[in-house]
Amino acid sequence: MSRFDIGRPQGPLRVTVELAGAGHHPGAAILADDRWPPDIEGWVDLTEGLAMPARAGGRESTVRIQAPDLVEAAQRSAHVRTAAESAGGPATVSVLVEIAVMIARDAPAARDRLARLDAYLEQPWIPDSLSYVGTPTGLAGLLTDLHSVGVADGVVLQPMLLPEVLEHIAFDTLPRLESAGVPMSGTQLGLLRRLGLRRGDPVAHDHSESLPA
Repeated sequence: MSRFDIGRPQGPLRVTVELAGAGHHPGAAILADDRWPPDIEGWVDLTEGLAMPARAGGRESTVRIQAPDLVEAAQRSAHVRTAAESAGGPATVSVLVEIAVMIARDAPAARDRLARLDAYLEQPWIPDSLSYVGTPTGLAGLLTDLHSVGVADGVVLQPMLLPEVLEHIAFDTLPRLESAGVPMSGTQLGLLRRLGLRRGDPVAHDHSESLPA
């Protein structure tokens, strides 16, 4: 049995995105400009409006967790489900783990972008929960693996820099997840794509080519 197989998810992978200021990395605020209006913040649930099996028949509750690694995330997720069951809570508890995200066309570019943001601070930023630095393809693989081994029911993706990271999430990562069978709301996906293209650069971006792992 996998060391992560502590409490199986109760439905398909649930993907949400949380927008905050110019990005969740504190150094992003220094780069903020008219590419990203400061009043655009909030939570976008890519499963909103869909008939999800995990929500069928009975009350449902969403619980967000933070964890420094996957093992701790699985343990906290299992604890939430056990506590809800013991307390006679909702019939369905959807546990979402927070992941700070920095992705680019290739992994070296993502690491370089993160280093540039960290350079604005006195010391490198350490997120409160999990983080991923790499490619859109790698992020998609992490999310499907995280769900399949029972770490959590879903994720709260927190782009470190907006709109660049959101653009890659919306045009590259999410379509890959959808192709893998993860249900997506077309309306919500369209919203993220419109937000991800809020750049000062008028040049169109080609998202049709395959990305490196």
